Amino acid sequence: MDTAPVSDNPQFIRLSLDIVLEVTDEGALRAAALEAVKGDEDLTAEERSDALAAIDADLAESVSYLIDPFSLVADVPGTELSEAGWQSEGAEYAPDDEDEVDEDEA
Repeated sequence: MDTAPVSDNPQFIRLSLDIVLEVTDEGALRAAALEAVKGDEDLTAEERSDALAAIDADLAESVSYLIDPFSLVADVPGTELSEAGWQSEGAEYAPDDEDEVDEDEA
């Protein structure tokens, strides 16, 4: 099998994901985020303080400190991550099949 590159010019692929998480234990989520921030040796004292305040103020910030988009693509062969950015925010959510009544509920 030939694994030579198709072209000498780099190709870039933008990967977009839309993920909705249901928070089932707010305390566990916040606690995990706080521990992650406290253990992050790359943060300055000011960055750590800002992160802790953000987690206390907004539950969605907890997710931002726990999700690592780099790990999603780390094992994809033949690629190197060029750039990543992400954010989390509270959202109104209605599942697509909300109108369908579960047979157990009928």
